[in-house]
Amino acid sequence: MRFFQAPKWLIALIGILYVAAFFIGNRWPTLAHTGDAWGYYAHLPSVLLYSDVGNYDKTIAATAANSPGYVDPRIDKYGIRTTPTGKYIIKYPVGVAILEAPFFGIAHILTKLDDGTYAPDGFSRPYMLWTGLSGIFYVLLGFFLLWKILNRYFPAAVSRTLILLLAFGTNLFYFSVYNNLMSHSFLFFLHAAVIWASIRFWERQTLINAVMVGAAVGFVAITRTQELIIAAVPVLWGLTGWSSVRERLLFFRQNWKWPAIAALAFFLTALPQLWYWKAVSGSWVYFSYQGETFDFRHPHIWQGLTSFRNGWLVYTPVMLLALAGLFRLRKVTPDAWWPFWVFFPLHLYVTYSWWCWYYINGLGSRPMVETYALLALPLGAFWTWGRQHAWKKVFNWAVFLFVVWLNIFQTWQLREGILWSENGNKAYYQAIFGTLHPDRNALIAYDSGERQPDEPLFKVRDLAMLNFEDTTVESHTAELAFSGRSCLLATDEFSANALFTGDSRELKPGNWISIGCQAFVRKNDKIWDYYQMAMLTLEFTDREDNHIKSRRIRISSKIWNPDHSIWSTGDTDRWGEARFFVRIPRHFPADGKIKAYIWNPHHQKLYVDDLQVSLWQTFESR
Repeated sequence: MRFFQAPKWLIALIGILYVAAFFIGNRWPTLAHTGDAWGYYAHLPSVLLYSDVGNYDKTIAATAANSPGYVDPRIDKYGIRTTPTGKYIIKYPVGVAILEAPFFGIAHILTKLDDGTYAPDGFSRPYMLWTGLSGIFYVLLGFFLLWKILNRYFPAAVSRTLILLLAFGTNLFYFSVYNNLMSHSFLFFLHAAVIWASIRFWERQTLINAVMVGAAVGFVAITRTQELIIAAVPVLWGLTGWSSVRERLLFFRQNWKWPAIAALAFFLTALPQLWYWKAVSGSWVYFSYQGETFDFRHPHIWQGLTSFRNGWLVYTPVMLLALAGLFRLRKVTPDAWWPFWVFFPLHLYVTYSWWCWYYINGLGSRPMVETYALLALPLGAFWTWGRQHAWKKVFNWAVFLFVVWLNIFQTWQLREGILWSENGNKAYYQAIFGTLHPDRNALIAYDSGERQPDEPLFKVRDLAMLNFEDTTVESHTAELAFSGRSCLLATDEFSANALFTGDSRELKPGNWISIGCQAFVRKNDKIWDYYQMAMLTLEFTDREDNHIKSRRIRISSKIWNPDHSIWSTGDTDRWGEARFFVRIPRHFPADGKIKAYIWNPHHQKLYVDDLQVSLWQTFESR
């Protein structure tokens, strides 16, 4: 048994599985070619290979040479901004690049020693491979530190279980093996380093321990600046009450050299970032995320935690147990009580005050990943509660197996394009939960945010039909039609609409209305942007046109999309049907209005015909 208790074997096992998943996912050849990962990584080739800091012409050219679809970030303003000096700045901090640097160096040496198979340009496959492995390396290092932390408070068996839960039952897995050149895998290690350094310092005040605290916090600050609030952990670690707060203040006053040493280490660690800001902006401190803001007056904390649009607890439900463990945190791990209750609420507040509170490019809420080193403690507090009872052991292991299955399966779904959590909704999540092959109803739920009826319906009657046969309307054409004439949508934002008033005898809340049309897109008019498609719309209002409910689906993605993929924009040169059901809202008045139309705000060019609206009921409601 001792063999399996050793942390090195546990971490080696995780490492083997992570590396295997890394290669199976097969995203590594282009990991740092786009997005946030490029912004964090581009500092390295810019400084070490091209010396084009503030310009980035050569770095961008090297990226484009390896990624034909690459878009210059100076054009789309994704990762580069212009500073008051006229130079360009990469908005992302330099911490990730510094941590990646040893692996970048290995890749460069191996590429230079090679026979010319790969260009030593910073973006060819060897660089992507080795820097991709750097993300796994630092997560494993974080697990090693976390093992040392957990063993202070829990039995070895519990520590192993907690590490396995974090490794495979949370979205740390996704950010370690699939999207691991963003900052979060590195920050998980750095947060663990801050906690471990804090423990070491308060056990024994030495020069090396004080330096470790300052350097760890400094690295966090230059990796993701708003994470600087992690500094609360070393300041507050080990406090147990108000009397200990007074003792801590007295300690700092009498032993000022220790915070001074930590502050100096912090400053020296932060110097590369300060130098970079100064070189490209003329200021030692510069806000590089121009055009992106925090709104501290209107944080989205509840949505950030529970929304199906990347909500933290929706996609990492095991952390509900960590929150439940807070009730035992003070008893089981009292050292972490004050640090947690200062750091964690601040982290939530700052994180979900960001304009993009749902944080794209992830599986669930990615800024929470780095907090798992600290959250492992309340998770452990919950896990050890009631372990002497058989029912609690069964519950714990049932949860363990479920969340590990769910997390790995949903990572696979995201990789396959079935799940897109940053643009998700409850209806779509329910429709694809546990499925290998989404159906048409799931595709409709993705667009409309409403599940289709799962019970048999019968048609009561047709409520409206638009055949577009009026020859006096310019957009009506016989050039191409499903029957008679069709409507060519291209320049108008809205089609003609079918408007009718409710009838309390038939349009009862809880019944269903279907809306459908035939559509055709020419091959030369095909679009690839999900957000540019025209939408079939059904809208409910009261008599005064006050909005009650509206639902819409994208039309062209329903034209011969046999895999029901949310990424497809449909087939061309053939007619296809777009149709969906909408439940009549509960508070829809008897004299309310229903409007059916096509909304085309981006002027997609397509032909539509035979727009039909029908009333449906369940057999039980007859």
